[in-house]
Amino acid sequence: MEVSDESDDEPGPGCTLFVKNLNFETTEETLKEKFSTCGPLRNVSISKKKDIKHPGQFLSMGYGFVEYKRPDDAQNAMKVLQHCTVDEHQLELKLSNRATVQVKPKSAKKKQVSKKQKTTKILVRNLPFEATRKEIQELFSVFGEIKTIRLPKKAAGTGTHRGFGFVDFMTKPDAKRAFNALCHSTHLYGRRLVLEWADTDDDSIEALRKKTAAHFHDGGPAKKFKKSTIMDDLLKAGEKDD
Repeated sequence: MEVSDESDDEPGPGCTLFVKNLNFETTEETLKEKFSTCGPLRNVSISKKKDIKHPGQFLSMGYGFVEYKRPDDAQNAMKVLQHCTVDEHQLELKLSNRATVQVKPKSAKKKQVSKKQKTTKILVRNLPFEATRKEIQELFSVFGEIKTIRLPKKAAGTGTHRGFGFVDFMTKPDAKRAFNALCHSTHLYGRRLVLEWADTDDDSIEALRKKTAAHFHDGGPAKKFKKSTIMDDLLKAGEKDD
């Protein structure tokens, strides 16, 4: 639910609250009314999944996000509304490092041109190393039911991912909705996510290495590449991990 008409303002850090323990019947409109008492809102969303028993309908997953225009208002809401009761449920609040999503009509859409969708799987690059599988699920599950989330690891036993991952939805329409909403200006822990439609053979390190090598040879000499290119994101991610 978009509640702001000021799409020109860049969302800053510390503006978004993660809201847990929602009543499954609570609506985004109800949350808007409750949280707007602490300041102007930019966006309110409740994470949902498909209702298998009622095709075309969605069920609340019991948590959501409230994004303020100003971080001070988010901090104030944390103090004033922590453990407040909405629809007979006591809410749990915490500041969220999840992405703030902005889709700007003209310039932003030119920044990332995607290939045609052939699958339900999205390749997400430039992931911050501190991002967890749960945070990625919270971000993407707003748009539909997710089949799998995979974060390839750097090395056996390290527990650290390589800075990219795969999000596979149950249906193509859900995947397309997520891609269109998140591909232009989505930041997580200060890093802008880069989304592509994954090929069927992309779900392996070797396939991504070959794809990166082909991109490198087609693009000219190495001196033309910057540190934010695919090569650094996928193969040299370990050098950036503190």
